[in-house]
Amino acid sequence: MDITFIVPCRGLAGGLRVVACYGNALIRRGHRVTVVYPHQERPVRDRLQKKIRRVLFHERDHLDFFRGRLLELPTLTVEHIPDGDVLIVTAFTTAVMGAELPERCGKKFYLIQGYEKVLANEGEDCDATFRLPFQKIVISTWLKTLVEELSGEADIPLIPNGRDFFLSTIDGEGLDRQYDLGVVYSSVLLKRTDVALNAIELLWERFPGLKVVMFGSQDPELNKYPKFSFDRVTFLRAPSPEQVRRTYLDTKVWMTASGTEGFCLPALEAISLGCPIVSSDNLGVNDIITHGVEGYIVPVGDPQALADRVAELLDDPRKRLRMSAAGLCRSDDFSWERSTELLEQLLISG
Repeated sequence: MDITFIVPCRGLAGGLRVVACYGNALIRRGHRVTVVYPHQERPVRDRLQKKIRRVLFHERDHLDFFRGRLLELPTLTVEHIPDGDVLIVTAFTTAVMGAELPERCGKKFYLIQGYEKVLANEGEDCDATFRLPFQKIVISTWLKTLVEELSGEADIPLIPNGRDFFLSTIDGEGLDRQYDLGVVYSSVLLKRTDVALNAIELLWERFPGLKVVMFGSQDPELNKYPKFSFDRVTFLRAPSPEQVRRTYLDTKVWMTASGTEGFCLPALEAISLGCPIVSSDNLGVNDIITHGVEGYIVPVGDPQALADRVAELLDDPRKRLRMSAAGLCRSDDFSWERSTELLEQLLISG
């Protein structure tokens, strides 16, 4: 089949990584896959800085790892979208334009990876896109319940994301973990980086020598958090997949304070490499871990609760190891090949 994904941009957002993973897996199954995205005009200075970082620091985004056809279009309009058998929109903005495309572009599917209403601009109706004539696909239980309620449809297929990493016990990986705590840094307000940093400050009071590692798609905004000691943190900007994997392997406990997640990829990444996670109840994480088994889930916006649970795991290595083992077993339930097989069957049946 000729399959076209429409994405709203390039970058390091988790949803783009999912598209790249599905695209590559579908190519391995013999399909022809194209990912299209609109051209974004940026200031000359920003474009130059991006080129410099690509050359000097080998920074890449998720679509750099896609092995199919990648098209940057002037605009996402009918004259630029290629013909195909299947069209998959991946965000509410692409769903709006995708609904207007003719049959030549293929059967229409809507891969819903989060509730974007909180990101929409004034006048944009994210909920209305759930009622458009697409075959919807969701990636988590809470999204399934939400989209079925807002769309009026029943039995919307749920296909979870797959696992990217796994622990190699033959090589003895993950035995010597130099960092006590790991966190993903993001400037997106919904990720609640402020809460995570407050939790780290509380932990430093209890563990003055606490070793913290962070990675993110951009440098920390120091002026935004003037009281936080970023000089006490090891920070990796736009790390490669292998660097991300290595970071999880080098870390005892992972923490996420995000307010909402469609799926919560960091939780799956962490447990698949033997790193228990302490997470806010961002909804998506509930499909990945059970509270008290592979990690802990605490109320959103509560830095003290995050810090207390992290401290509990750091103080009790045996409990941490039990959760690590449970997380490794749980991560076996997630596979890109199984998820791609379910997706392929749905695309064929329509």
